[in-house]
Amino acid sequence: MSGSPSTRGWAGRSLGGDIGHRLVHAFARIGGVTLCYLLLIPPTCYYFAVLRERRRLVASYWRRLRPDLGRWGCLFMACVHFYAFARILADRFLAGNPGALAHCSLGYARLQESMAESHGCLIISAHVGNWELSSHFLSSYRIGAFNLVMLDAEDPAIAQRIRATLSSRQITIIDLADTLNASLMIVSALGRGETCCMLSDRTAGDEVHTVAVPFLGGLARFPTGPFLAAAATGAVILPAFCLKTGWRSYTTFALPPVRLHFTSRRTRTRELEAAVANWARLLEAVVRRYPLQWHNFYDFWQI
Repeated sequence: MSGSPSTRGWAGRSLGGDIGHRLVHAFARIGGVTLCYLLLIPPTCYYFAVLRERRRLVASYWRRLRPDLGRWGCLFMACVHFYAFARILADRFLAGNPGALAHCSLGYARLQESMAESHGCLIISAHVGNWELSSHFLSSYRIGAFNLVMLDAEDPAIAQRIRATLSSRQITIIDLADTLNASLMIVSALGRGETCCMLSDRTAGDEVHTVAVPFLGGLARFPTGPFLAAAATGAVILPAFCLKTGWRSYTTFALPPVRLHFTSRRTRTRELEAAVANWARLLEAVVRRYPLQWHNFYDFWQI
């Protein structure tokens, strides 16, 4: 669960801390998927009880999705949401157990074709499903090296534990902490015909490189960086999601690729906003279909 102590935004660090992640890691090592999931119930109830503000925000999210549920129905779904997230979190560690999780890919041909583009490929996704597992699954296909663009602000102990489980020599991390350096590295990688994977639903408090577009009945800010990078380099944009589709199974969906070209400087802003709005509509469709796998537990609509 990601957020910051303030409800105004996201700081790039998971809630629960190192102790919570140690517990999940231990549960994953103790037994199989089912036992691990059962052991998650007590700590999930604890965090649901003590994280009052996060509980309120998740219930508010459910009121957007299902206003017919009423106050108590949305609160119940918030509790279910906490548990669904705990299972997603556990799967990051269960992936290290051979045969624990199953995976299939829909749109693999699109993925191969897009990653073979001479101007590079920009895979965009969001904090829905299990994006960290997607890099693990991608590397298993041996489709070549790729760059994971992320804000590397996680607790060092947590980050080390996750990477030890999902490690791959094919993955290069591009840290968004230094935005200028990150931008140069992204453009350079795409210029070499490489693939960059970016999560395009969080702004980390930076309103300059964002645009507010409709999303789930309100206005929310989305980053413009991925779209500007694609337009500048000629890279193809490939929307993709790694979603939990069964008790122990995941499916990676690669959607039709798109290209972004600005007609002129005069129309650039309008065309950029349209591209971001199209992405928000696509993401909304995914979130509505898999509402328990949405992992932005802060005031996403506060602009």
